[in-house]
Amino acid sequence: MPGDSLWHGWSVLFSSYEFILVFLPVALAGYFALRLFAEKSVTLLWLIFVSVAFYAYWDAWNLLVLFSSIGFNFACGTLLSERARDHKPTGALLTVGILFNVGLIGYFKYAGFFATNLNAAFGTNIPVLELVLPLAISFFTFQEIAYLIDSSRGTTYGYRFKDYLLMVTFFPHLIAGPIVNHRILMRQFMSPTALNISTQTFALGIGLFVFGLSKKVLLADNMAPHANLVFDSVAGGISPSFADAWIGALAYTLQLYFDFSGYSDMAIGLGLLFGIRLPLNFNSPYQATSIVDFWRRWHMTLSAFLRDYLYVPLGGSRHGEPRRYTNLIITMLIGGLWHGAGWTFVCWGAFHGFGLAVCHFWTRLFGNATSLATPFGLIVARTLTLLFVVFGWVLFRADSMGSAGKMISTMAGLNGFDLSVNSDRLLTTLTTLATIAILLGVALFAPNSQQWLGYDPDRPAEQEFSWSTRLAAYPLHGLALGVLFTLTLTQMSAVQSFLYFQF
Repeated sequence: MPGDSLWHGWSVLFSSYEFILVFLPVALAGYFALRLFAEKSVTLLWLIFVSVAFYAYWDAWNLLVLFSSIGFNFACGTLLSERARDHKPTGALLTVGILFNVGLIGYFKYAGFFATNLNAAFGTNIPVLELVLPLAISFFTFQEIAYLIDSSRGTTYGYRFKDYLLMVTFFPHLIAGPIVNHRILMRQFMSPTALNISTQTFALGIGLFVFGLSKKVLLADNMAPHANLVFDSVAGGISPSFADAWIGALAYTLQLYFDFSGYSDMAIGLGLLFGIRLPLNFNSPYQATSIVDFWRRWHMTLSAFLRDYLYVPLGGSRHGEPRRYTNLIITMLIGGLWHGAGWTFVCWGAFHGFGLAVCHFWTRLFGNATSLATPFGLIVARTLTLLFVVFGWVLFRADSMGSAGKMISTMAGLNGFDLSVNSDRLLTTLTTLATIAILLGVALFAPNSQQWLGYDPDRPAEQEFSWSTRLAAYPLHGLALGVLFTLTLTQMSAVQSFLYFQF
């Protein structure tokens, strides 16, 4: 995808030997040693240290951006909280805070995009800056904007700087989410039982981490070559056949699914290893029965942010249906632009915004479909929703609008229905189709990782017995997990970047 080169040196961290065999064991060893022999505050400082080291390993210079953002937002949030507590106006200060964050991400992520388009539209000669995007800036910027807005509402009083620092930098979520609301982490950091961890929770963390790692390495990365072959050839000017276009689109659909699902599992698992419960961010989105349902399941924390801090302040559904549909489209346009500085991302956001508006309009006219109560109706609803999502992913993956248009028109049959396959690729193509069919079946109908392993972020840790009980009662479960982990490690030499790292 565009922008991959910006992340080449660091993009495989969670699924690299350095992380799994060096960084993580050292971080855990220090964590458990300090929990035994030091105060909780010292253990929190250790987590801050390893999280900052984790970030600095990619490019230490970007610590300046990260710490500037943290320092400004904590100071601004503290002032906002105090003014809200004293019933003083907060609007001007909140505006300054939001403009700072928008300006920071705008400079690094969007300056080149806007300069290029202004030059093309008006014949100007604005310098186009070639900036390296600071790692995770999209994620921690949204997290801190949420903190400022809630501070202006008086709901963040009493936060300590070290807790705030860890809230932003905690390495399991820092790089690619989930976009954790400050309340979720601050409540845990400030609790008297903070960082307490049971054998059950630790075992569950290991299980989720291994499951996520295997999804990434064994499934997502094996779909990537098939997707890249098609999209790269289209970017090079080659028109795909009907069959190749669908193979490429479905391969990318599955690559992104298992890549993001795997990362989400690993992030939650890593959090549990340190006694921190992160929210769910991925809940079988390809089992959605509508596009509204899809956005309740895909990148759940981004959806929650866009809903709570953009859609609702715009008016939500409070001012009539036309205003509601407009707000949905605006919200998704921002969501698309958040993913990347390019017209393909803007159009992807508009496509989903339009889909959400149509879905709400349909529900208003006909109500919730009773056909979902039947197995056939459920399959039809999931299939139609998935088809919509697949066409959207073509926009998301394509390097340009021209390439996206070529792919979509071919998939729609506007260029014919050529199903021919080069004879020297016949076996490979048949194998790819079989793999796609199997993985689609898994994505559409199988339980997800948290369902298999029994993770619920809202359940007390002491009730987390499912996975560890299985390991203790059924040694074969532990053996199977060990075999899966070993197999995954042997396949990591050619591992590719997590797709959401670039955002």
